[in-house]
Amino acid sequence: MIPSGRPDPEIFGKLALDAGEIRDLLEAKTYLHRGLKVVLVDETVTPVRRDELEHDGGLADYLQKVLDGRGKGTTHPTSFVLRRDDAPRLELALQWTESTDESVRSFVNGIPTPSGGTHENGLKSGLVKAVRNYLATHELLPKGVSPSAEDIREGLVALLSAYVLEPQFQGQTKERLNNPEVAGQLDAAVRPALENWLNENPTTAEQIVGRIVMATRAREASRAAAQQVTRKTAISHRLNLPGKLADCSSTDPAESELFIVEGDSAGGSAKQGRDRRTQAILPLRGKVLNAEQAGSAKVTGNKELSDIVSALGCGVGADFDIGRLRYGKVFLLMDADADGHHISTLLLTFFWRHLPKLVQAGHVYLAQPPLYRIDAGKETHWALDEAERDAVLSRLPKNVKPDIMRFKGLGEMMPEQLKATTLDPRRRRALKVTVPDLLEVERTLGELMGKDASARYRFITERAKDADSLDV
Repeated sequence: MIPSGRPDPEIFGKLALDAGEIRDLLEAKTYLHRGLKVVLVDETVTPVRRDELEHDGGLADYLQKVLDGRGKGTTHPTSFVLRRDDAPRLELALQWTESTDESVRSFVNGIPTPSGGTHENGLKSGLVKAVRNYLATHELLPKGVSPSAEDIREGLVALLSAYVLEPQFQGQTKERLNNPEVAGQLDAAVRPALENWLNENPTTAEQIVGRIVMATRAREASRAAAQQVTRKTAISHRLNLPGKLADCSSTDPAESELFIVEGDSAGGSAKQGRDRRTQAILPLRGKVLNAEQAGSAKVTGNKELSDIVSALGCGVGADFDIGRLRYGKVFLLMDADADGHHISTLLLTFFWRHLPKLVQAGHVYLAQPPLYRIDAGKETHWALDEAERDAVLSRLPKNVKPDIMRFKGLGEMMPEQLKATTLDPRRRRALKVTVPDLLEVERTLGELMGKDASARYRFITERAKDADSLDV
C-alpha cells in the first residue's frame, strides 16, 4: 500500500525528488502570480530548510533574474513592462541585450509553453511593427539600412504570461498554444503600448535603434563575406599571414600589439623601433577603401583590408570569433596631418562596419605620434599639434631660442624617436576608441563617409567658421 500523496514506485520508478528543481518551479509561479506567497519546507535536509517565495514585482523581477543568469550586458538600462487586466489579459517584460540570440519565455494560464504558439507570434509581430513605426516616424535609419524582423529582435530577452479562457494546446504536454485569435489580440495589445514607450523614452529608444542598426549591418556584411576572407587561428600563428607583416614572436594576445602603419617608409622605422617580442607592424599603401561606400564583396576583396583581417586572425562577418584575435591591442599609426587623419577615419569606418565587436571590446586604439619636435638647450619636447607646441614655447625661458622641427610624416622620424614617442608603452600617448552612442556613430559615418555628398557639404558650410587652420 502506497501512502496517499506519494508516487507509486511501480509506475514512476525513481522516487527521489530534486528539491532545487521543485523550488525553481514554485518560484516561477510566484513571479507569474504577483501577490502569491509560497512556503517550501524541505524536511530531507538537516536542519530543515524553509523558504518563503514571493515576488511582488512579477515578470519585471523575473526578467532581471533571467538577465543576471545570462551574464550579457543590456542595451538600455530600463525594461519595458506591460500589464493588462482586460482581455487579452497578459503581463509582459522585455529588454534588448548585447547577445546575438533571441530569447522568449512564454506561459499560458501559468503553464510554460516552451514551443511557443500563437501568443508568442502575436508578441513578435506587435513588437516588430511598433519598432518599425517608430523608425519611420522619426526617420532614424541611416540611408541604405533596412532591418529585417530578425534584426529588430536580435538580442531580445522577453517574458510573456498570457491568459486564455479556452486554450487549445498542441499535444498532452501543452507545450504550444494553437488558438488562432490570440495572435491578433497580442499584436493589437503590444504594438501601441511599446510604440508609446519608445516615444516617451527617446534616449532608450535611440540605444535600441543603434543596436538594431548594428545587427543589420552585421547581417549584411556576413552574407557577402562568409566565404571570401581567409581566417587563421591563434594556434596556427604563422599560417596565412600577409607577406608584408613583420610579426612579433609572442603568441599571447594579452601582450601582443599590432601597429597598422601608413606607408612603407614609416613601416621601416616602426619595424626598427618596435619591441620585436610583443609588437607587430603591418604597413599599408596609401588610403584604403571607403567601407561606407563600397559593397561588402568589394571590401572583402580589397587586398589592404583583407591583409588586416588575415593579420588579426579573428575572421569577419559570420566567421568572426573574437577568441581567435591574435593581438590584444590594435593601433592605427598614421602621420599627424590631415591625410593621416583621413586614413585613420577610413580604417575606423572599416572596423566599425565589418569588425564592430573589436571596437566595442576596446581593442582598437589611435596612436599619437608628435607633429613637432622642440629642442631647447639640452631638453627635447614633443608636441602633438600646434596648441601643444605653443604651450611648450610659452613655458620656455625667454633667453632660450628653441629649434622647432615639424615632421612631414612618420618616415622622417628616426626609429629611436618613433619608439620613444609612439611605440614604447611607458612613454607613448594613445587614444582608445570607444562608442558611447551607437546611433550617433551611425549618423556620423553615414553623413561624412556615405555616398550622399549633400550631407558633407552641409557639414562643411556649417562648420567652416570653426576652421582655424588647414593643413594643405
